[in-house]
Amino acid sequence: MKNSKKTLQQLPSQQLLQEVQEFIATRPNHKSERKKWIHYCLFLLCWKIGLRVSEAINFNLELRHPEPEYQDLYLLRGKRRKDRYVYVSPEIAAILKTHNWQPNQTNRRDFWEFLRRARYDLKVSPHTELAPHTLRRCFATYNLLAGMPLNILQKVLGHSRVSTTSLYIKDSDLANLLKFKPI
Repeated sequence: MKNSKKTLQQLPSQQLLQEVQEFIATRPNHKSERKKWIHYCLFLLCWKIGLRVSEAINFNLELRHPEPEYQDLYLLRGKRRKDRYVYVSPEIAAILKTHNWQPNQTNRRDFWEFLRRARYDLKVSPHTELAPHTLRRCFATYNLLAGMPLNILQKVLGHSRVSTTSLYIKDSDLANLLKFKPI
């Protein structure tokens, strides 16, 4: 019988994610520089915007909201073909434009492999998870820690039920464990 115990994994810190971002931006890519910038943009879309990897791969800069007061909102086709608007900061949008971001330039497996190599090259602890969905979990967790209400985060992430979003609470409860320690 196969031992199916999963090793304990923790989310990467914001500092580690900054290091990964810097690493991606400065490290030469042996296959192509273009591929490096595609992965850099995907990294930002998953971490800074909280997109699923499939949503990030399909993200289209041309689907910007037409009204000037909502110009930082972009239409996104989410899971189960549900559309929603997501906020993309002007800084992230500028980076995507600078690197000529286009939808469907890579696939999820390629991005996963890229993060695996980055994790190895940066000698990230085996107890620290670094995968495409981890970036989305980090986005959710750090926004909850910053005080974003759960029902707002639910809409931002594109979850149909708040119970799905509440799965991210386990990671954001660390501050409360310290704040309300048992006697």
